[in-house]
Amino acid sequence: MTLKISRPKGPPPPTELPSGVQTDVSTIWKHYPRIGEKIALLWGSAELQKYLNNLILDGRGDREGFPPDIASIILRLHKEHSMIVVDNEKNAWNNVMIY
Repeated sequence: MTLKISRPKGPPPPTELPSGVQTDVSTIWKHYPRIGEKIALLWGSAELQKYLNNLILDGRGDREGFPPDIASIILRLHKEHSMIVVDNEKNAWNNVMIY
């Protein structure tokens, strides 16, 4: 008797991402569909930076972590995304008073 285990079926990752990003998101999606889908949906938003930070840093203390290849992809996506999105909470211009 053979037991066949299948991954949860969901929509394929969106293709409206830059090509290098699309490849990385597809790789994550194959192993972690919900994470890949969320990254694709939030791409270009400050909310994704917060989400990626939470994936990288274990605030709960009970996570096992990601395999090295997936962790490096998440770090690469974090770095690339941080270059295109300004986090308004850390934006120095928020503290400038205009007279």
